[in-house]
Amino acid sequence: MGSSTSKLKYPHLVASKFPITNDGETITLSDGRIMGFKEYKFFHTLTDNTISLRNQEFVILSIPGIPGSRFFTHPSLLSKENDENINTSENNENKALIRLIVLERPGFGLSTSAKRNFIDFSNDIKELCQQKNIKKFSLMAYSAGGPFGLAAAYSLGKQNDSLNGPIISKLAIITKNSPSLLSIIARLEAKSALSDPVKAASEILLLGPPDDKEVYEKFPEIEELFIKSSLEMYTRGQVETACWEYSLWGKDWGFNLNEIGKGKDGNIGVRCKVWHGEEDYGCTIDMGKYIADQIKGCETCFDK
Repeated sequence: MGSSTSKLKYPHLVASKFPITNDGETITLSDGRIMGFKEYKFFHTLTDNTISLRNQEFVILSIPGIPGSRFFTHPSLLSKENDENINTSENNENKALIRLIVLERPGFGLSTSAKRNFIDFSNDIKELCQQKNIKKFSLMAYSAGGPFGLAAAYSLGKQNDSLNGPIISKLAIITKNSPSLLSIIARLEAKSALSDPVKAASEILLLGPPDDKEVYEKFPEIEELFIKSSLEMYTRGQVETACWEYSLWGKDWGFNLNEIGKGKDGNIGVRCKVWHGEEDYGCTIDMGKYIADQIKGCETCFDK
């Protein structure tokens, strides 16, 4: 499958080569469901301001958007992981070990399909941490993964004020499109991606800000990242999961934004940061500011 355009540009990104079954990890949750994820390890070189963190290990959990999969991580990190000889037993002066774990929500990738809400997924994250003996972590949630990250900050942050995160890299929580319309778009996108993934990605770019197209042209590996996750998701027939998640946006989320970030005795608990592109078509700048204003002590970065 895949047109000549796809084969010419990215020969490895065609529907016939997906889904990928031999790359990633899973755990079995208490209710018998499978949760998929992929862990990436690399060393981060410290600066003078962070030298006190040398030889330490930091865990970052990442929640992708839609389409998203365990493969959704920046290509520069992949090359860094491959270029460096990761030996955690060695004393790497002036470096800190980063463990980036990219999660797959229910019904995406290797994870069992289940109609779970935002708070429910927080419980899945908690189980993952228990099974992998993770005591402390930061959380990064991207785009449609934003509400799940906020829910985790609300539910898990209350239990342990020393918990770091989440750091929300980009929020696309509220949309001017209705959930039913988004479901129609998702099904059309799935059909297009399976036929010609490169063309489908180009058509999506036309709906976004001009800067997105410039990024794809300058860094084609970013385009590959999105296409790979699209194919992993749609070749598994998981478009209905996307439709289910879209429907959650218009329902009660199960928590209030102003309850996030509150620690004991009035102190700040979970520290949150919102990064938001001012040209984001999916979530307006006013909505990004509203979310940040509701969370106690929330830092912001509005990128032009």
